[in-house]
Amino acid sequence: NHPKTGGQGDILLVVSSDMGLAGAFNAEIMKAAEREVERSDIIHIVTVGIKAESYFKKSGLPITAFSHFYDTPDLDEAAIIVDDIVDVMEEKKASGLKMVFSHFKNPLAQMPKTVRLLPVEDLEKPDNDLFDFEPEIEVLYKDVLNTWLVAKVLQGLYETKVGELFSRQTAMKNATENAKSMIEQLTLVRNKLRQSNITQEIIEVVNGAEALNG
Repeated sequence: NHPKTGGQGDILLVVSSDMGLAGAFNAEIMKAAEREVERSDIIHIVTVGIKAESYFKKSGLPITAFSHFYDTPDLDEAAIIVDDIVDVMEEKKASGLKMVFSHFKNPLAQMPKTVRLLPVEDLEKPDNDLFDFEPEIEVLYKDVLNTWLVAKVLQGLYETKVGELFSRQTAMKNATENAKSMIEQLTLVRNKLRQSNITQEIIEVVNGAEALNG
């Protein structure tokens, strides 16, 4: 069932990764989520991924955490998250739900994004006199809205996972290139030192020979 929104503040869903070595990927998500906490009335945080869980454990806000939860996101996992969110919203009479995730634009651009999922704006109910609904219209709306909410959360999981993989690939590529550059520089330094030592040894041999002959 879809939760009835009240007036006690928002639930914030933060989607991150379980692993690091992805550059500033998770840090940017945390910054966006922190801005939302500072400017909004957030009463509960739901985290996906160890990075978000570790960060918001220190926030003082109650959290519900999902870690080591998914490798490849699927519908069942998104539904589990939504079911927990619905329970929290109904328990705390929350007024809405927001989600912070990594919006995937292209392999070089993954930007954190905040979207409001609940309440759904600009949703008009049709005139009941025009249609007969089975089940009743309220039940139908709850089912449709719950399905839509699961789909939006699944989208957030997918985009964040893709962004994480590309960010890690970029970070590892940069690290490899930096390592190669460092090896080249150190090799050059070693060769210069070796050449200097050889030159010094030759000078010493020549000077010694001249001393013996003199």
